[in-house]
Amino acid sequence: MNQLTYLDIHTHRRDLHPDSVSVGCLSPEELISQQTPTAFTSAGIHPWWLEDYTKEEIENLKQHILNLVDQKKLWAIGETGLDRAYPEFFEDQKALFHWHLDLAEKHQLPLVIHSVRSGSDFLHIIKDHSPSTPWIFHDFRGNENLMKDILRLHPDSYFSFGMSLDNSPQIRELLPLIPLGHIFLETDDQKHLDIHDIHLRAAEQLRMDVDFLKSQIWLNFKKISPLSQN
Repeated sequence: MNQLTYLDIHTHRRDLHPDSVSVGCLSPEELISQQTPTAFTSAGIHPWWLEDYTKEEIENLKQHILNLVDQKKLWAIGETGLDRAYPEFFEDQKALFHWHLDLAEKHQLPLVIHSVRSGSDFLHIIKDHSPSTPWIFHDFRGNENLMKDILRLHPDSYFSFGMSLDNSPQIRELLPLIPLGHIFLETDDQKHLDIHDIHLRAAEQLRMDVDFLKSQIWLNFKKISPLSQN
């Protein structure tokens, strides 16, 4: 892997650029088909899916994830997480997240986390479970205090940014406060975003050369990659 290519730590898109490497998050359809369209793949059950799928269908999706793990086709587990914008499903979300957490711990895989209004919930989970695998908070929208609390309790945590570098002044101010060894960048499902532009915006906010930023992000990636894929 060339450290001067661009790394996209979390994407649902498949229009990949030849000079970028992406961690592709599987859709339900891809998960069921057991296809892994990118060299690095993550798979998990998004908390929103609890509204769209029956319990039996959720169990079926879990089995497909287990199959991919057994086949060693996954770089990471997730995205999964907690979203307090959907309070009617919150207890089910917590149970589902713990299933993913246990799976990531058992197989020592990174965990890609969706967190909306649930920072304190994750702090409690970290305190209760002392996770040993890397956690990547994708599209992190927390503040400086939450970021520091997460790193204090679970130092192998990372924070990924994409669209928020465009639309959130608070995130642009937060970015330089995060240790460089804990930053990733992403396109998520935003079709108008380009991972090249995200790197440029982040480098401008960090006041550093974009090639230096790319190299640092690759160092972060290699640090947390499972040994078999390092």
